[in-house]
Amino acid sequence: MEITHQRADFDGFSKDYFVVNFRLRGGVVALRDGHVLLAKQYRFLPNAGSWELPGGTIDDGEGLEEGLQRECMEETGVRPRNLRELIVYYPGLDNVDNRTTVFYSEDVEIVAPFRADPGEVYEIAWVPLERCLEMVFKHEILDAMTVVGLLAYSHVLHARRIKR
Repeated sequence: MEITHQRADFDGFSKDYFVVNFRLRGGVVALRDGHVLLAKQYRFLPNAGSWELPGGTIDDGEGLEEGLQRECMEETGVRPRNLRELIVYYPGLDNVDNRTTVFYSEDVEIVAPFRADPGEVYEIAWVPLERCLEMVFKHEILDAMTVVGLLAYSHVLHARRIKR
């Protein structure tokens, strides 16, 4: 992580920006029989567990898809195959330089048994997509990457239905 200071001059005024760079990041909407893989992690700001898509920061020298497969495996024991790009976004356009890409995979392989790590992921669950969407709108899922990923995947399914 790196924090930089920039002063930007606009039409007659200036503004200071303190930009945090977390490097390239992403997540995976991993699906099995209409259920989405969610990982529960402790998060500081809500001081509680948070249901989220598996994902994280891509290591230096690692490809995006390769890094996301690694992150998913480390967190859940599940390997997503045939990743398809879903959406790209920045969580903040003024102060967070954190390009985030969410992929989806409808082809997953359970490679290793899940082992809870209280410092990382302490629970996983396969949750029906409709329940995930309910959780978003009931404010039970608050993580931006998870909200964006679930809504984008829901859009993909809707677009498929329209094509039929």
